[in-house]
Amino acid sequence: MNQSTWDPVPVQRRICERMLPLIDPTAWVIDDASVPKDGRMSVAVAPQYCGALGKRANCQVAVSVHAATDTASCPLQWRLFLPQEWDSDTDRRTITRVPREVL
Repeated sequence: MNQSTWDPVPVQRRICERMLPLIDPTAWVIDDASVPKDGRMSVAVAPQYCGALGKRANCQVAVSVHAATDTASCPLQWRLFLPQEWDSDTDRRTITRVPREVL
């Protein structure tokens, strides 16, 4: 995910341009999705609350913003949540290629 060869920003921008007029949102929804993980070397994995399991566990958490109405929704922006323990773990950041400027 952090090593993509293409820039996701133009794709996300195009999704917004196409979907906002169709949905005509009445609300903005901020949501999270968690994925349980074994090990420590996937980007942003840490012991944290995992909604998929309903408890604290080793997982990745992604945060998204959705345009929504009572009949439709579409994610317009998303990214991994980088837990605080990753801030000073230079070994893991180097191995997983998380740039220093990403906090």
